[in-house]
Amino acid sequence: MIIITGHGNFASGLKSSLDLIVGNYDFIKVVDFTENKNPEELKNDIKSIIDKCSNNELYIFTDLAGGTPFKVSSELALNNNIKVFCGTNLPMLIEAGMMVSLGCDIDVNFIKETGINAINPQKKVVEFKDEGI
Repeated sequence: MIIITGHGNFASGLKSSLDLIVGNYDFIKVVDFTENKNPEELKNDIKSIIDKCSNNELYIFTDLAGGTPFKVSSELALNNNIKVFCGTNLPMLIEAGMMVSLGCDIDVNFIKETGINAINPQKKVVEFKDEGI
């Protein structure tokens, strides 16, 4: 199971993009931390998903290290078999989703490298002839 959380609509926005690119993975859940939600509510929302999870492995992808979604997720991970990522980007989620859909555990180091390698500033304007993904 994968949970995406972050400030504002970060989580639901990434899930929307992910669904468009690879299809709807029902094992990916989102918890947005919007302005009308306090940290305790965020924690309860994430915990309710964790409590329903029957998988041995659970992964939480967050936006910022040190932010409330990261802190809450890290706190919940202390007594559970949960790995928490921060600095999440779409390529990380695509790879993680594909790994889980194939029945594999997520390769933490590969996901980290995928996220880092996805950050690649263009040095020149490139003309694309295809429509893209």
